[in-house]
Amino acid sequence: MMRASRTCLPLALAGAILASMAVPASAQVTTPSVWDPLEQLNRATYAFNTAFVAVVAAPVISAYRSTVPETVQTGVDNIFTNLREPLTALSSGMQGDFGNFGVSLGRFAINTTAGIGGVFDVATRMGWTSRPEDFGTAMCSYGVPPGPFVVLPFVGPSNTREAVGTLATYGLTYGIADDYGLGYVVADRAAAAANDMPLPAAETSIVVTPAPTTPPAADAPATPNLPTVTTTGVPSYEEVRAQYAAFREQLCTDAIPAAELKASPLGGVIRLN
Repeated sequence: MMRASRTCLPLALAGAILASMAVPASAQVTTPSVWDPLEQLNRATYAFNTAFVAVVAAPVISAYRSTVPETVQTGVDNIFTNLREPLTALSSGMQGDFGNFGVSLGRFAINTTAGIGGVFDVATRMGWTSRPEDFGTAMCSYGVPPGPFVVLPFVGPSNTREAVGTLATYGLTYGIADDYGLGYVVADRAAAAANDMPLPAAETSIVVTPAPTTPPAADAPATPNLPTVTTTGVPSYEEVRAQYAAFREQLCTDAIPAAELKASPLGGVIRLN
C-alpha cells in the first residue's frame, strides 16, 4: 500500500527546493529568442520568488554563513555534493560518455570511503574530477528541445525539458531511498541553498501594483488578472530569462569548463559564482 506521506510530496518538494536552478551570474545574456507563452504568470512568479528570498531565505542563510564555522559548512556541502555523483554518472552513461561515467563513480567511491562519507573531497585532491551532468543535458544530447520557458515557485527559472528532468530525478531519488527520500530532498535543498544560493543586494525592493479590476469586454477572451510587480536591486526578468536559456544551451554543448560547474540532483547543474 502506498504510504500516506507520499501524497504530499509535491508540496514538500516545492517548499524544500529553493535555489535548485539558480541563474548563473556569469552566463552570457546574448541568446536566441526564448519561447515564453506564460510570460505574465512567469513574471508574477519571478517577483514572488525574489520577495521570498529577500524576506525569508536571505536572513536565515546569512545567519548560517556567519555563525557556523567554515570548515563545518564545507564538510556539509561536500557530503551532498558527493551524493550527487551517481546522477552525473547516470546522465553521462545515457549520453555515451563512459569516461565521465567512470570518473564520477570513482569519485563517489573514493569520497564515500577515504573521505568518510563525503565529508572530505579526497577525490579532487587525487586528480579525480568529473563534469557535472543532469537529465536535462542527457535529453539535450538526444535533440530534445527546451520547450517553453517557465518560472516555478521556489524553484526559479526552468523550461519544460529541465522540469521533466528534475521530476525524473526526484522520482528516482525517492524510489531508491523510499521513506528516507523525503528527508534527503529537504536536507539536500537546505544544504544547496545555504552553500550555493546568491543572496540579493541590501537595496533590493519589491513593489506590487494590484491587478486592474475593470472587467474585460463581452467578446474578449477571459484572461487572469495578475498584479504588476517591480523589483530593484536584482536582475530583471528579461535578464534572468536570457541568462538561463544561454546557460542551458552552453551546458548542452559543453561550452563551460567543468571546474565552473556543480551538480545538484533535484535542480540540475548550477554555475559557481
